[in-house]
Amino acid sequence: MIKSITSAQNQWVKDVLALQEKAKNRRIAGQFTVEGINEIRLAMKSGLVVKQLAINPDKMSWKELKTLLNVGQELDPTWMIEVLGSAWSKVVVRESGQNALAIFEMPSEPMEWKPKPGGLYLLVESVEKPGNLGALLRSADATAADGVVICDERIDAYHPQVIRNSVGTVFTVPLFVMSVQKAWDIIESNKVQLFTTFMENSKSVWDMDLTQTTAMLVGTESEGVSDFWRDKGVNINIPMFGMVDSLNVSVAASLMLYEAKRQRAKK
Repeated sequence: MIKSITSAQNQWVKDVLALQEKAKNRRIAGQFTVEGINEIRLAMKSGLVVKQLAINPDKMSWKELKTLLNVGQELDPTWMIEVLGSAWSKVVVRESGQNALAIFEMPSEPMEWKPKPGGLYLLVESVEKPGNLGALLRSADATAADGVVICDERIDAYHPQVIRNSVGTVFTVPLFVMSVQKAWDIIESNKVQLFTTFMENSKSVWDMDLTQTTAMLVGTESEGVSDFWRDKGVNINIPMFGMVDSLNVSVAASLMLYEAKRQRAKK
């Protein structure tokens, strides 16, 4: 029998809100939420384990959801929850139209970063805005980067706004989380060429050979890249032709990734 929830005070609603609000709660529970049919589909295709799947039956049927998900597997009745009225409004951002909410199990072990020969990686240090991290993941997916390395994590990739802003690409791009020291140790031991975004003595990214095993590092909007990375890589810049010499971190990363992709396609 499918469970039905109508009250915003239901314990299930409170548990979902706790997962959405704090990384600590997600870590303790070993679970996280995903809103949106496309995002849920990508999470399922990545192999993540579904714990619960909720819809508002006034907006969409289970048959419609199965068709939209198109993941080639049956929906397990033990997953299914129907959430109506104020309870549905409480747990989703988008109330109208066809939408769904899922709870997934977190991977038990973090992925180990093993740079592959000729690989292209984006290093992201201490990013704290979910919109920026989501946009960075979208760019990494668009350029088929071999992975995103989050150094000194300030916001986890399972934050609902990161998932939403990444339009689910958080599940399509290999993601590695570690300290800056561990990332540097891996870069050194695997002979990865590192490009940093310090402006001092920097060279145009257009003049760099980005066809080798490459990692490109970006930092926060306010602080940039930390001094830990100073003199550890080649400083690069993006040529600017206007009156302002500043780009959003996600835009800058996109331009660098696409330059690497252009060079590799040409080669």
